[in-house]
Amino acid sequence: MPTPRLIENCPSVLFIVYTPGAGAEERGYEPWLISIDNPFFNAIPGVHHYANWKIERELRGGPLAYTHFDFQGLVAEEDLERVWFNPDLDAFRTEWIRLWGYARPTPTPVQANAYLMRPVAPPAGTPTDWALVTAGRGTAPAGQDVTWRVDETIRKHFATGKTDNWRVPAATENLLGFDWVAVRYGADLETLAAGYAEGPESVAFIARLIVAPPPA
Repeated sequence: MPTPRLIENCPSVLFIVYTPGAGAEERGYEPWLISIDNPFFNAIPGVHHYANWKIERELRGGPLAYTHFDFQGLVAEEDLERVWFNPDLDAFRTEWIRLWGYARPTPTPVQANAYLMRPVAPPAGTPTDWALVTAGRGTAPAGQDVTWRVDETIRKHFATGKTDNWRVPAATENLLGFDWVAVRYGADLETLAAGYAEGPESVAFIARLIVAPPPA
């Protein structure tokens, strides 16, 4: 039986933060993600789960330097390079920049990279369309539905044109600013906001799932 295409089943995950250009929402950005972007990414060999999310409410540590993020989970650790430099994916991402991206010649430093994460505890809970996302320094907290350690910074060569030194340890360079990222799922925005209590995190926000692959 195939492994369900859930982020919880990925040995490593790329955390990709960004802000689309001005007017993207009015021009149909979310329908485009649902009908074109998400199916394309999930068809790339080596990708097990690719999901698009939008930040709907900041609870702590804002304002954030991005409004959206993607989780790109790999089938296996060794799939990173062939996925990241897939020529079809490079062409698609270049077209994404032309259609929607960044509203400036190059992305801001934190958005010019992706961040490779690995799970630090077995997953718990049931995925939903709403998530409380927390992130911070030091040791990751227990009791979350999914928790990752930020291990590497991965250059967005398709956005910056730089292909050398394309992956570096987060201990050497970490523009994201966090050692860990955690998710706790909930029924909706208000339920998650009402249940939030500050912990060791430096940032907390509630995000809405735009689209993810069917689990089966």
